[in-house]
Amino acid sequence: MNHVRTRTLRRAGPLTAMLLTAVVAAGCRKEQPPPVAAAPQGPAASQRVQPQKGAIGSLGRIEPGDGIVRVSARGLSGQPAIVGRVLVKEGDRVTAGQVLAELDTREQLEAAVNQAAARIEVARRHLAQVQAGAKASDVAAQQSEVERIQSELANAEAEYKRHASLGTNTTASELERLKLRVDSATRSQSAAKDRLASLTEVRPVDVETARAELEEATRNEARARAELKTSTIVAPISGRVVKIVASPGEAVGPEGLIELAPIEPMYAVAEVAEFDVPRVKVGQRASISGDGLSKPIQGTVDRVGTKVLQNQLMRVDPANYSDARVVEVWIKVDDPAAVVDLIHMRVEVVIQP
Repeated sequence: MNHVRTRTLRRAGPLTAMLLTAVVAAGCRKEQPPPVAAAPQGPAASQRVQPQKGAIGSLGRIEPGDGIVRVSARGLSGQPAIVGRVLVKEGDRVTAGQVLAELDTREQLEAAVNQAAARIEVARRHLAQVQAGAKASDVAAQQSEVERIQSELANAEAEYKRHASLGTNTTASELERLKLRVDSATRSQSAAKDRLASLTEVRPVDVETARAELEEATRNEARARAELKTSTIVAPISGRVVKIVASPGEAVGPEGLIELAPIEPMYAVAEVAEFDVPRVKVGQRASISGDGLSKPIQGTVDRVGTKVLQNQLMRVDPANYSDARVVEVWIKVDDPAAVVDLIHMRVEVVIQP
């Protein structure tokens, strides 16, 4: 058995040696970086910026101001926000505070505001009525009632005294009847006077209650107006309408209703390799070129990012690195009108030393 194993190993020896030689050669071969893409030729090449010695080149993109603003809308009481009207078109320029769209709840909320305003007027009149007390005609009528009862009481007392002075010439039952008439007139007089006093008195508690009702109606009206305001979508900034996300009849989703982009300033956001970042300083001049530009434009480094990211802009040549670590450098464009309609366009940036 040992002899057979030895012969087998010896027979496999040359093949094994060849495999080991191939593995070692592959392990010792130095990894070469992907070749750099050739410079563009033809008319497009003449539009590219010719970098100076020590310049930093990178790819970039055009961005408006601090980025695109997504204008959204919220529904009330958990209901979705449904678009009623869109008052702008893509490409329109708008100013801050300009009405962009209206939700379909606007008419309903306007009716709620009108109803709340009517309740305020009712509460205000009620407060004035309480403060003024009873009507003059009611007071005069009650005064007349008091005087009438006083006259009846006087007559009843006079008749009772006259019968009482007759002595045995009148019956006890007659005196009792007249006495009851006097007592009844006395009670009626007291009630009439209390009624008259209540008509002429304004109680503080009644005034406070009416004033509280007015305050509640005012708060309800303010809430109704705030809800109405949410049905009108206005531009938070001055800029241009980049995209209309939701059309009339559609619900406003997480993507918002309208996308706005500020007209100025405009930036070229360059993705500078992390090893070149120490050489980038605020205030350096930069040249920007791209297929969408008729000629290179200039700009100034405005700020340098503080976070290392993976590059988002890939070169067309698949042989170039696609996993480079970069830092975003924001370059303020001197002529924003040249790129205001080219948001997110890919450009080539050369930061001069």
